[in-house]
Amino acid sequence: MSDLAADWGDLAQVAENVAAPAHRLFAALDRLSGSLTQVMLGVRGEGRRPARADLAGLRAVAEELLAADRLVLGAGVVLEPGLLADADRYLEWRQRAAGGRYRALVLDVDPASDDPYDYPEMEWYRVPRDERRRMVTGPYYDYRGAEHFELTFAVPVIVGGEFVGVAGADVPLSALEAELLPVLRRVPLRAALVNHEDRVVTANTPHYATRERARPVAADLPARVVPVIDDLGWSLLVTPGQ
Repeated sequence: MSDLAADWGDLAQVAENVAAPAHRLFAALDRLSGSLTQVMLGVRGEGRRPARADLAGLRAVAEELLAADRLVLGAGVVLEPGLLADADRYLEWRQRAAGGRYRALVLDVDPASDDPYDYPEMEWYRVPRDERRRMVTGPYYDYRGAEHFELTFAVPVIVGGEFVGVAGADVPLSALEAELLPVLRRVPLRAALVNHEDRVVTANTPHYATRERARPVAADLPARVVPVIDDLGWSLLVTPGQ
């Protein structure tokens, strides 16, 4: 493949392989979402509001997700403010720890504190809440949790038509790159995975820097944009050069 007259089917297969980790993660998040749904239905069947103790069983579900996929650094559920009887804002989130163990992610989510983690305003929470669809935010630098570049995958949890929160997972950019770069390097042209903001997630060339807006080499050069996951706005930008 020496130019952009390359076979479309080849690029379509590359895009399918690039999409595979995201599809895998969302399938796992659907299972986590289903577990929260069952908790909520059980509590409502008892005629009461949920409390933090009702979510304890979700820790094992999140840890199973972490154990099954080394791509994931942390996973859990984040609840809609005012949903719980004993906490205005709350997340049940597990992270990897040393020695193959897991630990709770503890964040200050109290809106009255000096510097709260205001998750209802985060893109990964707002989009599932407001648009009722799955979302990937990033790469971004996580100052409060992992302190490295990562992406957050999230799906809305809807129970009886009501949005109750999101099921989500944090993925270090370095881990995602380790899975995607061997795929992208099979393309003997410049190839970048870009997100819904046209920002680079990863690429097979230093010409495209992570998080920068992706642009073709020059306006008069050909480029091909190949859809990767339509509803996320992910695509491959393929241009001449290496």
